Amino acid sequence: MPESLMPENTIVRLNRVPDPGVLPADIFELATESMPDLRPGQMLVEIIYQTIDAGSRAMLDSSSGYVFTVKPGDRLPASASIGRVVSSRSDQYGEGALVRLFGGTRQRYQRIDPERCVGLQVLESDVVDPMHYLGILGITGFTAWLGITDICRPAPGETVLVSAAAGAVGSTAGQFAKALGARVVGIAGGARKCQYVRDQFGFDDCVDYQATDFSERLAQACPKGVNSYFENVGGAVQQAAFSLLCDFARVAMCGQVAQYSGGGEVPGANLMTAVNRQLEVRGFLAHTHYHRLPSFMAQVGQWYRQGRLIQSHNVVQGMENLHEAINSLVAGRNIGQQVHQLAAYP
Repeated sequence: MPESLMPENTIVRLNRVPDPGVLPADIFELATESMPDLRPGQMLVEIIYQTIDAGSRAMLDSSSGYVFTVKPGDRLPASASIGRVVSSRSDQYGEGALVRLFGGTRQRYQRIDPERCVGLQVLESDVVDPMHYLGILGITGFTAWLGITDICRPAPGETVLVSAAAGAVGSTAGQFAKALGARVVGIAGGARKCQYVRDQFGFDDCVDYQATDFSERLAQACPKGVNSYFENVGGAVQQAAFSLLCDFARVAMCGQVAQYSGGGEVPGANLMTAVNRQLEVRGFLAHTHYHRLPSFMAQVGQWYRQGRLIQSHNVVQGMENLHEAINSLVAGRNIGQQVHQLAAYP
């Protein structure tokens, strides 16, 4: 496609460092730029959907302890996207194909070099909903799979505890643990979410962390203790969970969302518990394990085709509403995957 016919691109940049709490409408700015020609082998993808995860908020605040921080003027990174090929100089990907990719930034169009793009995959026709490639079959599912299979390693009949169980990663991690034969208990905020986690995601039980007697209810739901814990939250939830861990329990440290919006120190577990009970506590970052994506797709793809996995999602439309998509997730208004829609589909 000649450069004169290339579309004008819209990109999202951080306008300023946010204050703790809710993101205001002017925290991001939309900018336009011209796009150069495609080089041989490249393709141009119009982005339709992008994931919103806890890191989308954490990366805006240096006090969150997140793995990296976005500075004012920087483009906003994205974990995963689904888009439509609108122009191609690649022999592998034709115009009109729907593709999933990992990484990139929050912008309307992306030039893709297939040989260098991680997680690039044409969406298969037997997948019920394209957004499943962002969730169960995407970076969300991959993150959950790593924590469950590598660190939690549940044996049939063991109790696996999952915090943020109504969220994208938590709901998926619990389903994977169930597929491996574990008894799964979730932690979520509010009676409606807990009911959904039990009825739709298939957890054996789910405890409301907003209840005044949360710790007592959690202990009742885990009468034999907890053999492995998939941790997303931190704070008081983490404290209650650690008190129930069995000797030699495994803890997958996926996130600490309680500290992602700023606002000072957040209490955590007494780590002497890790010493006294000889725990295995391990953090992990999905992007350092991309070489294992084929193994993930083989195992999880089989569970998916067997109808054993469920995904819910919440969609916020419009590039100008990115702040609302992030606020919705941080406030816990979503059940399942939070998604930002940039363009019309189909």
